[in-house]
Amino acid sequence: LPGCSPAAASGLASRPSVAGLFFEALQGHGLLLPISSEGQLRPSRNSSLQVSHLPQKTFSACTDFCLVQAGDEARLLLQCRLVVYTLLGLGSLLVRGLPLSCPPTCQCYDTSKVFCSEERMREIPAGLPGNATQLFFVETALRSVRSGALGSSTTLTKLVFLNNNIQELEDGAFQGLPSLTELEVSGNPLPAVSPRVLVGLPSLSKLSLGANALRSLQPGLFAAASRLQDLRLPGNRIEALPPGIFRPLRYLHTLDLSQNVLTELPAGLLAPLTALRLLKLSDNLLARLPEGAFGALGRLAELHLDGNRLEELPANAFAGLGTLRRLQLQHNALGSLPPDIFAGLPNLTVLSLEGNRLATLPATLFTGTPRLLHLSLARNELELLPQGLFANLSVLQTLALSYNAMHHLPAGVFQGLAGLATLHLSHNNLSSLPAGLLRGLPLLTAVVLDHNRLARLPPGLFDANEELVRVGLASNPWACDCHLAYLLSWLQGFAEPLTHAQASCASPAALQGRSLLEVPHGQLQCPGAPGVPPEEGWDGEHAPGQCTYRNPEGTVSMACDATSCQQLSLRLPPPSPPPRQAAGLGPVYQGAWVLHSHCGTLQVNVLVTAQSADEATSPGLPTAP
Repeated sequence: LPGCSPAAASGLASRPSVAGLFFEALQGHGLLLPISSEGQLRPSRNSSLQVSHLPQKTFSACTDFCLVQAGDEARLLLQCRLVVYTLLGLGSLLVRGLPLSCPPTCQCYDTSKVFCSEERMREIPAGLPGNATQLFFVETALRSVRSGALGSSTTLTKLVFLNNNIQELEDGAFQGLPSLTELEVSGNPLPAVSPRVLVGLPSLSKLSLGANALRSLQPGLFAAASRLQDLRLPGNRIEALPPGIFRPLRYLHTLDLSQNVLTELPAGLLAPLTALRLLKLSDNLLARLPEGAFGALGRLAELHLDGNRLEELPANAFAGLGTLRRLQLQHNALGSLPPDIFAGLPNLTVLSLEGNRLATLPATLFTGTPRLLHLSLARNELELLPQGLFANLSVLQTLALSYNAMHHLPAGVFQGLAGLATLHLSHNNLSSLPAGLLRGLPLLTAVVLDHNRLARLPPGLFDANEELVRVGLASNPWACDCHLAYLLSWLQGFAEPLTHAQASCASPAALQGRSLLEVPHGQLQCPGAPGVPPEEGWDGEHAPGQCTYRNPEGTVSMACDATSCQQLSLRLPPPSPPPRQAAGLGPVYQGAWVLHSHCGTLQVNVLVTAQSADEATSPGLPTAP
């Protein structure tokens, strides 16, 4: 059901005696359909249904009420289609009476959509409506589709065999269906498809043969299907593809060969597919790519190579793909990348290199991808990022660097990312961050720093990020002492307790385990070696007997001992033009604060003035410019 959680789903399943129909409008069919007469979805015979956590790889569910996950993506998609087609068949129960021409083992809806789902059905029934446009056989005992069994029809446009027991498609099985545009035979123990099976289908534009048992494609299979635009073969056991198999498919837009056991792509295999827009080779056993494997695919917009065994890529691997917008290379074994590997991809917007073995990256790697919006380098072995790596990615919105081995980030490493909104840095070895790390990121809204080794953050780290509303801080050893004042002031200025409450103190012992949002400023002390927050170029070490006084905002602090004050830290507001005066330049800034510490209270008055070069100056003070 739309919006149902797994808990809700299990709640339905725990009360099978409760009768009732749950209805949902089936998009694309215009039907009001029951999900089940008992509040449950019947599992497939070929793959069991189970509620479990989603895998790391992301995929799109086909309907809102697919609450389950099958063994792999292809099986899940089949299960979703099974639900849709089941709803389609049961929807006919809402219609008063069945059409006279509907076989007793099927249900018909307005005589145009026929749904047959009878576990004992071994033959295609006779008497199917002659004006049907869509015909579904779901979870039957059909073992074969024989020539002539479907009769002749000039109206049938869609034919689906889903999760049956089909092991054979006879030659000419679909002859007599000149208007058929979509054919699906999926989720069956079908070992092979004869080249004569597709004869007599001049209008066929979409063919789906997913989650069967195909080990190969016979030469000439698509000779009679030259108008195909969409070919889907995921979840089979295809080991190799014969040369020239795709030669007739010059109009093909989509080719899905994912979740097979392909070990190589023969040279020139894809050259005939000049109209291809989407190519999915995910989850195979590809260990290498031939030179110029995709060079003829000048219109390709998406290329999925994730989940293979690629250890390296030829320098011209993506040459000729000037229109490519999405490139999925995650979950391979890439240890390095040629510096110009992406140079010919000026329109690339999504690039995933997650889950490889990259330890270093060339500084010019992304120079040729100025339109990149989303970049993932997560789950690699990166220790350092070269300066200027992201300099040409001014429109990048999301950058994922989580699950690496970085222990240091240069201050200007993110220079050039003017459009960045989300930065993921979790699960690294970062123990400190430079004060200017996030400068030049005016649109930044979220920074994820969870699971690092951070004990404190430098003052002013977020001052240039006015849009920042979420900072992931959990699972760091935060030292809740005087050095945490800046971070605490920033956190308490934002009303997102659910986001930030998971961050807690690791020290001192009195505050251990306490949420940062609950620590009062008055308890941020540095007993034994108190001082002010370390600034750039200052090591933060203090002499014994010092006390640090600060204001509640953390913008002014002063370190003093029993006789004098030695160190003033002052963060001034943006300067305003001083008024012109006849004598001298006059005062520039003046302020007064009352500072507190566990030693007592201190009042500080500051006057900042500007002097001309020829004015006398006090001894020991540098001459003003």
